[in-house]
Amino acid sequence: MSKHNKRYNSPSRMWGIPTKEHFWAPKVRPGKHPKDRSVPLLVLIRDMLGYAHTAREGRRIIGDRKVMVDGKAVTDPKAPIGLMDVISIPELNEHYRLMFDQHGRMRLVSVSPGQESWKLCRIEDKTILKNGEVQYNLHDGRNLRSQDANAHKTKDVLKIEVPNQLLMDNYPFAEGSVAIITGGKHIGEVGKIKEYEIVRSSKPNLVHFQEGFTTIEDYVFVVGKDKPVIEIPEVGIL
Repeated sequence: MSKHNKRYNSPSRMWGIPTKEHFWAPKVRPGKHPKDRSVPLLVLIRDMLGYAHTAREGRRIIGDRKVMVDGKAVTDPKAPIGLMDVISIPELNEHYRLMFDQHGRMRLVSVSPGQESWKLCRIEDKTILKNGEVQYNLHDGRNLRSQDANAHKTKDVLKIEVPNQLLMDNYPFAEGSVAIITGGKHIGEVGKIKEYEIVRSSKPNLVHFQEGFTTIEDYVFVVGKDKPVIEIPEVGIL
């Protein structure tokens, strides 16, 4: 498999990088986020934040352990950075959260002081272990264990402290909860869950929102009980 990636074939629109100015683009290394829903750390530092003019400068910044992701220094320029990851540059006292805007582009949203110490993670699956514990499998590859198998449900969102993974709060996938859409034609929109419809077929279940739109359950990411607990990307122009 090729270690290189032509910029024309990369998700340049989602990353927000020009297609024709250069021939090559960094390739996302396999990791905690899917390739089609993540951005290499080098693109984030060089193109999104503008802290480097070239790939060499970006690799030097990353290699010097000046960039932290979810509270840990990351030195791999091709490391996949995905939804809800928290990126920090301690020397500049700057902190960002990676999200999708309403144009389907990945956006870095500046977070208020103190919010860089936690992130939101959606429960994708639950596994019962041999000792009776339940393991919650989260959307960013993390796993949390609990003695209470009924404490949280699949599609709930956990607020966890990073990097020590201490549970701080739980936002249930339920009527009245506030969620952001992470895919489909309503990507980036925020609304309150009105109804959860179970479809008796091979098609995915549907979620109806009070704002009048509907999407599938896989695209719903709860971000609060009454109001969002995180900053939402502003609607920009193309």
